Amino acid sequence: MALLIVRPEQSRTREQTAYLDQLIQSNETIAVVFKLAQDFGRLLRKREGQVRLEQWKATVRASGIAELIAFVDGLADDAEAVANGCSLTWSNGMVEGFITKVKWIKRSSYGQAGFPLLQRRVLLHPAQKATTGRPPEDKQDTSACSLSRAEEAASREQMLA
Repeated sequence: MALLIVRPEQSRTREQTAYLDQLIQSNETIAVVFKLAQDFGRLLRKREGQVRLEQWKATVRASGIAELIAFVDGLADDAEAVANGCSLTWSNGMVEGFITKVKWIKRSSYGQAGFPLLQRRVLLHPAQKATTGRPPEDKQDTSACSLSRAEEAASREQMLA
């Protein structure tokens, strides 16, 4: 339901639009929440800037809806990031995606292998081939990733400490 409220109109099915229309007509508070949620989504998608964000916050406070006011108060905790999200075109999404992938690789072999295997799996992950359909041009020397037994044991001890 919540996702339906913030979804742009062109991304909704006819049934979803009809359901929302019926819901909005049945309750004035829901109509206000829907309008404010749509405005916030548009503000983020079109990067309308800091001034528009402040106008939206003032409108939310004037609405008197406690849950939305709490949301606005929560935005104040990270005001600079929110303002940047409303105005700048770049983000750290690619970095976050890579971190998520590394964490997935780590969790998939948790308790079965040590750091050397994790390192090797991250460096030689199949996603490197996925973009072009072939291995990278500069083939990495996998022997550089392999450690001696002593290095591997020290690495394991360090992880357990």
